[in-house]
Amino acid sequence: MKRRTFFALGGACALCGCAGAVHQLPQISDNNLSLAQSEVQGAGGPPARRVLTDEEAGDMMRSALARIRPPADQLCAEMNVGVCQWNIRASANRSMNAGAGPNGLIFINRGVVEYAANEEEVCLVFAHEIGHQAANHVANNQRNQATGALIGAVLMGAVGAAASYRSPYAGTVTRSAADTGAAVGRSIGRISFSKEQEREADYLAAVILYRSNVDLDKARGMLVTLARATGRRDTGLLDTHPAGPERIAAWDQAVAQIRASKGALPARA
Repeated sequence: MKRRTFFALGGACALCGCAGAVHQLPQISDNNLSLAQSEVQGAGGPPARRVLTDEEAGDMMRSALARIRPPADQLCAEMNVGVCQWNIRASANRSMNAGAGPNGLIFINRGVVEYAANEEEVCLVFAHEIGHQAANHVANNQRNQATGALIGAVLMGAVGAAASYRSPYAGTVTRSAADTGAAVGRSIGRISFSKEQEREADYLAAVILYRSNVDLDKARGMLVTLARATGRRDTGLLDTHPAGPERIAAWDQAVAQIRASKGALPARA
């Protein structure tokens, strides 16, 4: 379970095509953010890992996925913008991580289950990655990277050509500048809007859990655990994910909105 821009957001918009969130997300209030920061600060140090057998870890993953799968399928079909056929894989990796990749790939590490306090928290992790697929974030980010690399190469190549005009090394300078521009552009494309996409994946996860009758308050504990694990208190410009307190505050406002709407999706962006 990524990012912002190296230039201003407006620059990234021109560079990468503005593939952000599909839905309009609630704004995070200063009060909610302050409460979340205090909660994380008072939650203690790094979280502890539970000791589980292979069978226990596998059973929890299968049970969590089974609880949310029907509403997740329904939500993806309702959105009708992303990938609804998922290739879900469990990894023996002990780190607390999960992810979404091309062609519907979703992976979840064993470490997620070992650090989870309950099955509801594992449900949240699965639902979050499903949210990325349902909103087509993976494909959008791939397009952003390709577009950013192309535009970066053209712009920096032109700068290199102009700077080395009449130089015997003009070709080498131009190629080097274009390669640098492609790398920078690809990085900008990768980070553009991904924090907003992470927030949307959390929102969609909360909708899935609500529709699955999963206890949202129990599931929320995973966000606190992640915040304790990373130790970040504030979200930086180049971060791929919102910092823990910001993510918790956004979750709380999303849950309040979802409960009030009885599980409806928000308006499209």
